[in-house]
Amino acid sequence: MADKQNELEQSLVNEQQAKLEQKEREKIEKEKQEELDPCTVFNPVNKGFINLQSLSSLGNEGKPLAWNTRGWDSGKNYTIGICSNPFKKMHSDEEIQDIGSVNATNIGAFYIDSKTNKFVSMGEYSTTPKFRGRKLTLTYENGAYCDNLIDGTSGQRLRKSTIITFTCDRELMTKAQISFVGSPNDCNYLFEVRSHHACPTAAKENNMAAIWIFLFILLAALFVYFSGGLLYRQMKQVKQTPKGL
Repeated sequence: MADKQNELEQSLVNEQQAKLEQKEREKIEKEKQEELDPCTVFNPVNKGFINLQSLSSLGNEGKPLAWNTRGWDSGKNYTIGICSNPFKKMHSDEEIQDIGSVNATNIGAFYIDSKTNKFVSMGEYSTTPKFRGRKLTLTYENGAYCDNLIDGTSGQRLRKSTIITFTCDRELMTKAQISFVGSPNDCNYLFEVRSHHACPTAAKENNMAAIWIFLFILLAALFVYFSGGLLYRQMKQVKQTPKGL
């Protein structure tokens, strides 16, 4: 009797687990179907839509948009591209450090080495912002090699990477403000961007719906205006018609 009871309970547990796995698969599939534009993201908590394209070349007619900040502790001047390459012109291979392992067109952040006078990649740009907890982030990886740092597991040299965090600031008068937070090992870099573009807005589909509603109201108003004018002219003509005709 006890064995049958255990089997029944296990069967219910397995069934519940199967349902949860099915829901998870459906959720993943739905997320795949809802493809977002580059440099945009939905907040998983409040479902707010955030569009960072205005901070990148994607919202600058394809023209490079570079953000500069100084690391007062490191003494370096950093140049950051949001979801894009910040280079305003092409550079030769001789100007890029570790060019054999770095693709210059994919560089998302860099600084110039004072000793070699070469551009040092801090990671390849990404167009996929993600939430880490409640913080919106953008991660750039596979930059130039870090000096004297080895991965303890693989034994390979570590490469520079960058994490950019975004903070909603509706009171900021400028388009954005970027600041260098720190780099504990001169291999991983952290920056913060404050901007009203990091604030949640209505998704693009909702914006289009609002536009269509506005156009519908405008067309309705124009229809009433012109039909009313036509009716007024007809009534005026009737009044002006001589009696007996």
